[in-house]
Amino acid sequence: MLVRRAVVAPRFAMAFVVLAASCEDSAAPEVHVAPAPSAAPSTSARAVAARRPTLQHYLARTDDGCEVYSVDGTEVSPAVLTPCPQDLEVGEIIRVTGKTCMREGRQERRRPVVCPSPLVDRGRRDDAGDAGADAGR
Repeated sequence: MLVRRAVVAPRFAMAFVVLAASCEDSAAPEVHVAPAPSAAPSTSARAVAARRPTLQHYLARTDDGCEVYSVDGTEVSPAVLTPCPQDLEVGEIIRVTGKTCMREGRQERRRPVVCPSPLVDRGRRDDAGDAGADAGR
């Protein structure tokens, strides 16, 4: 095995030296490539894509009971009466935040909670309506 290494190693060393010398002799041509203006998205297009959805879903406890409604920017949907979760106090709301819900009101009671089914159903219904509107365009 030692004899084999002694024969093969000089061949590789010699090939490396020849290749390295040939690379130094040839000059690479200069190539200038300008990016296509349509290839890179503009910063305004990226900013629009990164925005959070404006539609928010809420369940609020009032003196009369609980109601579910949605807010899209400045538009508020009509409130629908629904059964109240047992631990939700008057003046508190439950808001959908991604895949979970957050109870808001007094600072010490603010925490993630299980999303009530009427709130989840409202979100699904609104999302299905948006998908239907997008398909019609």
